[in-house]
Amino acid sequence: RISFLRNCVWTLSNLCRNKPGPNLKDTNSILFVLAKLIFSDDTEILTDVCWTLSYLSDGSPERIQALVDSGIIKRLIELLMHKDLSIQTPSLRAIGNIVTGNDKQTQVIINCSAIPCLLTLLNSPKKAIKRECCWTISNITAGNPSQIQAV
Repeated sequence: RISFLRNCVWTLSNLCRNKPGPNLKDTNSILFVLAKLIFSDDTEILTDVCWTLSYLSDGSPERIQALVDSGIIKRLIELLMHKDLSIQTPSLRAIGNIVTGNDKQTQVIINCSAIPCLLTLLNSPKKAIKRECCWTISNITAGNPSQIQAV
């Protein structure tokens, strides 16, 4: 069963990888599945779920809003602190993509306590994590005055 799920999530990830990506209706269907799989204990499944979310969040404000509306943001932020870099990296990329959206979408990230996680990740020994984290924080500070103050 686990290998079947791994293959399914890997396939979803690859289907979402290219631009322009799935249409909004299909995106919502995919998010419905990912909202369940994001609570998996399996590292491979979590990794591919997070990469899929990063691909889906790389786009229009409507696509970003679909992620926000799916209810996965809190869990995605929790995964920023996962011990495995293969989960941390795509989680951070997805959060970074979401904060390129509008101020309301960025505020959801702030309200789910992402900033303490991002500040912790600035101390990562991995240069790529630090760079991605700085990019995410810089996008938050491109928001409104209260979002700038939150950082």
